[in-house]
Amino acid sequence: MRFRQMDGLRAAAALAVVMIHVSAGQTTDAELVWNQLSRFAVPMFLVLTGFGHAGALAEGKFEPQGWTAVRRRLSRVLPPYFLWSAAYLVLEALCGMPHKHPLFDLLTGGAYVHLYYIFILVQFVLLADFFCIAMQRYPRRLMLCAAAATFGMQLLIACQANGMLMFHAPLSLVRLFFGWTLFYTGGIWLRLHEKWQRCPLCVSVPVWLLSALGVLLTNHMFPSLSASSLRPDLLVYVFATWLMLWTLCSRCRTLPAPVRFIARHSFGLYLAHPMVLRLWNVWTTHHDPVIYLRLPQMYLCLLYTSDAAVLPAFRYAARRRSPEKTIPNRRFINGKKEK
Repeated sequence: MRFRQMDGLRAAAALAVVMIHVSAGQTTDAELVWNQLSRFAVPMFLVLTGFGHAGALAEGKFEPQGWTAVRRRLSRVLPPYFLWSAAYLVLEALCGMPHKHPLFDLLTGGAYVHLYYIFILVQFVLLADFFCIAMQRYPRRLMLCAAAATFGMQLLIACQANGMLMFHAPLSLVRLFFGWTLFYTGGIWLRLHEKWQRCPLCVSVPVWLLSALGVLLTNHMFPSLSASSLRPDLLVYVFATWLMLWTLCSRCRTLPAPVRFIARHSFGLYLAHPMVLRLWNVWTTHHDPVIYLRLPQMYLCLLYTSDAAVLPAFRYAARRRSPEKTIPNRRFINGKKEK
């Protein structure tokens, strides 16, 4: 069963990811607000992943599929991920900043700053059956363990960011699935329960406003954590944003065409937009005079250029998945050819 609201949530998360990278390093208050309010993006993708993986469980048809499901899911993720990771490694080398361990970074989501999410996604794909079985048999225990793992990892990251804890790990803590477990299991829980879907807009919007205020206050009080998407305040904010966007999308019989377009291209947009941003920065810094764009101009420029970059590949993949041909200049009504 496909929910049209998921397209709205996916499009919002993709747009928020672009906003995070465009507004990073900005100094004005408005740009900082946009950056912080867009921090729901990566956690939202993981909630959507858990929501999607729990489809058979919600319909009472769940059976562990093992390697078959893993291979099917990874076949859609890994080829474009490796392609773009290699492109980012080459770009970094051309810009005079080659990676010391390119193969390790290629395999662990370290080829560029935003690719850690794909490495986390792969971990959850590999563990999907385990989480679904645990939710089916021990839902309360699973949610408690997920909360403990998430908050424990958030505490470690906060201590490390503030210099209270110093240690060396071969992988950044952010790239491990433990800190994101509550988002993924939360998505499974949301798929198995339907009462929250009847939440009215007059409730979801105030809840979202309060959670957004909490995010801005946390950023003001703890600026060292502003670049992290693993914070307790963001945990509340992510699910409040999910609830508000779901209720908004539920009021539409059909989502607007631009929203559906961005949702279809969300994965490609996620992979491609930092490349466009980096190339733009390299070009403008070597251009005399240097070209500066305001935040809305830069955002729209990056969005349109990234979509243009991924659209041919998307159409090619869609054509390969749909080999059937359409018959031109013929229309059929109720099984009969129109005269």
